[in-house]
Amino acid sequence: MNRHVLLVVSLAIGSLVIAGIRSPAQNPAETPADPKQIESALKLTQAAAAEYEIRLADDDKPLDWQREPVLRWSNPARGVIHGNVFLWTRDGRPLVVASLHKWFTPFTHMSHEFQSLTEESLRARFHGKPVWKTSEPGLAFVDLPQAPAPAESEAQRLLQLKQLAKDFTGSEKDRDETPVELRLLPQPIHRYAAPKKGILNGAMFAFVLGTDPELFLLIEARGENVASARWKFAATRMNSIELRLRHRDVQVWSRELLPSKEIYDHEHVYTTFMFKEIPDFLKEALDKPKP
Repeated sequence: MNRHVLLVVSLAIGSLVIAGIRSPAQNPAETPADPKQIESALKLTQAAAAEYEIRLADDDKPLDWQREPVLRWSNPARGVIHGNVFLWTRDGRPLVVASLHKWFTPFTHMSHEFQSLTEESLRARFHGKPVWKTSEPGLAFVDLPQAPAPAESEAQRLLQLKQLAKDFTGSEKDRDETPVELRLLPQPIHRYAAPKKGILNGAMFAFVLGTDPELFLLIEARGENVASARWKFAATRMNSIELRLRHRDVQVWSRELLPSKEIYDHEHVYTTFMFKEIPDFLKEALDKPKP
């Protein structure tokens, strides 16, 4: 989760503004969660996510947006903030992840964080306007060290996925240089398979603060068949600060603090948008009944 607003620039599409990072609350939130705020954030982020149309660079067919969030989160230590994680997929495989969230106190803005999960380039529109274009890979899968062979049955492989994830630990260093250990959610937030792409089984795990995702871990059994399959993993950020991932106490992935330019130019695989005010077309969508 981003924490300090670095830049706000008005764009032509309503009140969309670009920002660096989310700012922390001055004091931990002590009030219980308000169900109305949670529901309001869900409706708002769902309506906003529906406005994004994302394509692989050379493909005219948009990726499939998954309407239901794979994770609903909050971070009461930072303030009253509620968010939802959405996926855009192709043949069931996640290719883009976004964490859309609404602050209630001490701030009132809404932010959208995006991360590419594909090795291909992407282009995206929001409410019909081009807003994001990438040229570099969003992640890279590598062999998972000391992993057993994928099991014969799918049920056994699903158990393996959760066990393999437990060997990883994640951490971050905030902008004030404070190191923080992240918590791995025990269940994957998304499971999938894409046999045509050589993926027998895959799962996406989240390392969180509260339930707020800071780092995503993907583990896949890749191969033409079970006999040839091997476990591979990839990691991605969901925060612009310094992140580290360890496997059995050996660092296997890291990302440094992002300079402000890479956060707001919308030409990199991780990017953030901030809405200082909710655009009218989203307010209108909130008033419509769910289909």
